[in-house]
Amino acid sequence: MKYFNEPVLHVPVIAEPDVLVIGGGPAGIGAAVAAARNGAKVMLVERYGFVGGNLTVAMVNPMFTFHDVNGKQVIRGIAGELVDRLVAKTVSPGHVTDLTFDNASMSPFDPEGMKLVLFELLQEAGVELLLHSAFAQAYTDDQGNVATVIVENKSGRQAICSKLVIDCSADADVVARAGAPFVKGRESDGAMQPVTLFYRVAGVHMANLKAWMKENRHLLKDAPTDEEIDAQSALAFLGMKEIIKEAMERGEYPADAAPRILMYELPQDGQFAINCTRLQGIDGTDVFDLTRAELETRHQAWAVTEFMKRYIGGFEQAYILDTGVQVGVRETRHIIGDYTMTEQDVLNSRSFSDGIACGTFAIDIHPPEGEQQVFTGSGKAVYEIPYRCLLPQGLDNVLVAGRCISATHTAFGSVRVMATAMGIGQGAGTAAAIAAAKGLTTRQVDVGLLRSKLVEQGQYLMTEDAEALVDAGLRLLKTDGSGGTASHHNPFANQAPDRN
Repeated sequence: MKYFNEPVLHVPVIAEPDVLVIGGGPAGIGAAVAAARNGAKVMLVERYGFVGGNLTVAMVNPMFTFHDVNGKQVIRGIAGELVDRLVAKTVSPGHVTDLTFDNASMSPFDPEGMKLVLFELLQEAGVELLLHSAFAQAYTDDQGNVATVIVENKSGRQAICSKLVIDCSADADVVARAGAPFVKGRESDGAMQPVTLFYRVAGVHMANLKAWMKENRHLLKDAPTDEEIDAQSALAFLGMKEIIKEAMERGEYPADAAPRILMYELPQDGQFAINCTRLQGIDGTDVFDLTRAELETRHQAWAVTEFMKRYIGGFEQAYILDTGVQVGVRETRHIIGDYTMTEQDVLNSRSFSDGIACGTFAIDIHPPEGEQQVFTGSGKAVYEIPYRCLLPQGLDNVLVAGRCISATHTAFGSVRVMATAMGIGQGAGTAAAIAAAKGLTTRQVDVGLLRSKLVEQGQYLMTEDAEALVDAGLRLLKTDGSGGTASHHNPFANQAPDRN
């Protein structure tokens, strides 16, 4: 490969905040708002003209999952506040039941309303936004800490010098550029979960769809009853594995797409979020792979929609309303932190003395190869994410939040989702504000003080006293259903819990 040596540039320093947050996705929102509310001067850098990450850019919908199987809300704090604000603006029904019986609750929303509410959260907290700006490089000082971050935008290259940096890039871009260690994907071979292009369809006739679901319940996961279908505030649809297999053989369904239909009703009448496209073998840190993914998944979206119009009642007049601004990437880099979360931590509901957020989503691994998806069921286990998972080895002024924290490939299948990521971001932002105010490194932060502040500000932690927020209407009534119609498999189903 040929190389070109760039000339030395004098790059203007445009800001010197206490805390610099790279990436305005769910983790970045949680981090920036928390740091600002705790007194830090905060700048948030986002490469698009709006924030939200997978919530808005990739159009992933709904949010999962805030509740355990008993209807107890275990993700609260800024993430819980966000849902309350969405409901107040009438762009979300709030937390509702999931007809696939995979999750105790789901929280659908309108992505345009989400963009506005997120801006309001940030502005009210006093976060300085730098939009249309992409992270480019991180430079370390003599102590090996990140002293300067370079961004690129229409104004050229710009430098930002901050006391602390929170890497919410989803791909651990800051950590990687700073030279700190990381891994990619599955431990055995580096394989990563496939990418998906989410998209919205409109024009669905809801009465006809419900009638079709009742007549064809045997095609749907756990065969929902008429009463269960009618009781939903927002429909969820999962199944049709055998029908799709036959359609693939006839060339009527994309061979690389997910071998089931999964979709969720949105707040606007007749609209659904579609989670059906899939492309394996994509490295989300390789621009050539990303380019191929954008091309192929958009073709898939059109073919899947034609299939749905042909075979699902109520979809006869449906059409694609819009697609994600970019393909949704599930997995790339994981930092090597002071602690690495494992699947046993998740499955055994472990709490930690330095826990900063909770998760309760299933271990959900879309297959790096083949068709069968690992899915353990959400809400069965509630666990904490330790602060040490946010601390990249070799860096003392950088925290990581979101899906690139230190976790195994399998544990990552649970911690990666958006509600959990926002909770992790709140933990990171609060820690960064403490460190900035006291002149500490990230490892010198008193985790007892950090946990106390988080609980005071609404975060739920397992071993701390907190009011029990239980919604009996969100109690999951089916916890041992079959995933056969959805290509789901739970390899941990017969594993005895380890409470040590």
